[in-house]
Amino acid sequence: MLEHFKDFFKKKPKIAIVSLTSCEGCQFALLDLGECFLDFVSQIEMVDFRLLEDEEDKGEKIDIGIVEGNPMTDENIETLKKLRERSKILAVLGNCAAMGGIPEIKNYQEGMNTIKHVYKYVQGIKNTEIKEVDNFVKVDFTFPGCPINAEEFLKYMPELLEGKIPVIPDQPVCVECKARGNRCLLLDKKPCFGPMILGGCDAVCPTSRMMCQGCRGLRPKGNVKAMRAALKNMMTDEELENVSEIYGLRDDISEWESKLYPN
Repeated sequence: MLEHFKDFFKKKPKIAIVSLTSCEGCQFALLDLGECFLDFVSQIEMVDFRLLEDEEDKGEKIDIGIVEGNPMTDENIETLKKLRERSKILAVLGNCAAMGGIPEIKNYQEGMNTIKHVYKYVQGIKNTEIKEVDNFVKVDFTFPGCPINAEEFLKYMPELLEGKIPVIPDQPVCVECKARGNRCLLLDKKPCFGPMILGGCDAVCPTSRMMCQGCRGLRPKGNVKAMRAALKNMMTDEELENVSEIYGLRDDISEWESKLYPN
């Protein structure tokens, strides 16, 4: 996989992996690749990746900027905009950056009444609405998931390094679920979002007999209407809404339905 771009460049391409407000789980997923990731790093110039080195980023022009997490603070937003300005290609890493992620759950709650459960004194505490990275800057490519599939990262990086934007195949989680020999949860009257969600995760949740909750987002041709009909006798609309809030899928579903049923 890495041989595809080995010795291809006259000089090593420059890459920065930048953290905003996040758990950094997607970056740890990369480190879990072990030697494969270190081999990748040896073929590029990593100008910023704080889990691997602590050298100061000089702010120079780079080939690919990769961002993980939510732009929640003024400092986050400034960092994001500067990264966009200096990057030929900007990619987002994981569900939080792409869809709002678990932090976006608070957008659906009762504002300051909810924040009182976290802070004893709320005066001066900002309760900023969670917004995805593409609300602030242009995003060229998304590595989806919570966390990302690290092997998928290595799969698509060669194309990005050549200045091309990869296209993730529009196939549901169900394809991978079937390939792993899993019995469909829906056949057992257990809810699962798999048919409308973009595959590429190796169906890790259904393989553990857990429903797919949509951390990779809707497929381009995902059919929310059909999914709702299939789930009608398995979960209430309120339960579907609650589950879809976990990874920020609720907004994508609302957008899909607004296009289908415009006012």
